[in-house]
Amino acid sequence: MKKNAITAINSLQYFLIDMKSVILLLAIFVLISSCYQNNPVMVTLDFEKEKSAIQAVIAKETESYYKQDFEAWKSTYLQSDAFRKFGYWEGYPEKVASNIGFESLAAEKKKQFEANETLWQGSTEERINENFRISNDMAWYTFEQNSYEKDTRKFLGKSLETRILEKVNGEWKIAYLGFHYYPMPEEKK
Repeated sequence: MKKNAITAINSLQYFLIDMKSVILLLAIFVLISSCYQNNPVMVTLDFEKEKSAIQAVIAKETESYYKQDFEAWKSTYLQSDAFRKFGYWEGYPEKVASNIGFESLAAEKKKQFEANETLWQGSTEERINENFRISNDMAWYTFEQNSYEKDTRKFLGKSLETRILEKVNGEWKIAYLGFHYYPMPEEKK
């Protein structure tokens, strides 16, 4: 009887050890599975397709700005508190302009469009030295931009530009707008 009790205890110990192993393996499986859910595997993206889509959004934003088409202009932006704009231009009384959150920029532009106070209406832009970094749902795009009067090709200004974009429902939206205009020769002191 004593021998049967010892055998039963040994069997129970092996069973408990095996159960601990099973529980440990299940815990590891759940942990790994949760990591994959929180950090999905990157989907291969078509860089050229995404680059073209980003360029199209930037072109739409610029064109709708000069046409003062508020709804088309607004549709190119991430409309949230996460939006940021920081810019420098000698033509601003304060030299530096900023917007924290999209609502402040939207209110500013709506008022500007209604008053027909958009600068450089009808100008053309040339973007050079472009640089793209694109992932599945975020991208940044830097470039130099030269602006000219449409008919005379008079040089209006040169700027260094940065755009950070987020993909929302499959569409790129501008989440950050940054610009730094070089002083014009007559503005230099």
